Order: sequence, then C-alpha cells, then structure tokens
Amino acid sequence: MPSLILYIDESLDYIFKNSEVKIIEKNITDIIINELAAEEDNCQVIWVKSKTFSSNYKIFGEVKFREKKIRDMKKRNNCLKKIGDILKNEFNVFVRLRAFSINEASINALDLKN
Repeated sequence: MPSLILYIDESLDYIFKNSEVKIIEKNITDIIINELAAEEDNCQVIWVKSKTFSSNYKIFGEVKFREKKIRDMKKRNNCLKKIGDILKNEFNVFVRLRAFSINEASINALDLKN
C-alpha cells in the first residue's frame, strides 16, 4: 500500500520536463521498499501539478502506509529524509514531506486489472 503523493508547484514544470522522472521515481520506490519493508507491486508514486501561493516549499508530499511494527519512527524518518534529499537535490527547492500510518482495520481497497 505505501503511496507517495507529491504535489509539485507548477513553476517547476520546466525542470520536471527535463528531469529523469522515471529514475527519480525508481529511486524513491527503492527507498520505500527498503525502509518500510514494502513490496514493489504495492508502491505508488503519484505526481500532482499544483499551485503554491504563499509557501516556500515548492514540493509537498504525503507518504501513506499500513501500520506495522517494523515501520517504527526511525524507519519512517529515514524514509522521509532519503526521499526529501532526492527531491531537494533534483529540483533545488525546499521540500516538505509527511508520513501517515493507517491501521489496516480501517482500509477498504479495490484493484481493477484488465
């Protein structure tokens, strides 16, 4: 389930187009797999173009994942730090990231495949 939704300010559009987004996404997914003990098929990175009016943070991200004992505070912090470093270095902007654990009992999910 781990999903990372990244809200990227539209002012970064020119950088975003020139960046190796697939490589960035692969590196981020590898971090999530290693730090949060996730399965690759369950990881998602979602890029959303946004408009930032007053914040200095041009990238805002939310990592959501199922709560597990192995995903302790240290692992979550390491995950955020490593992802943040990649984004900060690639886009040369301030980055704000948050992590949210979700108790499995409260999750309803549906996957549709062709």
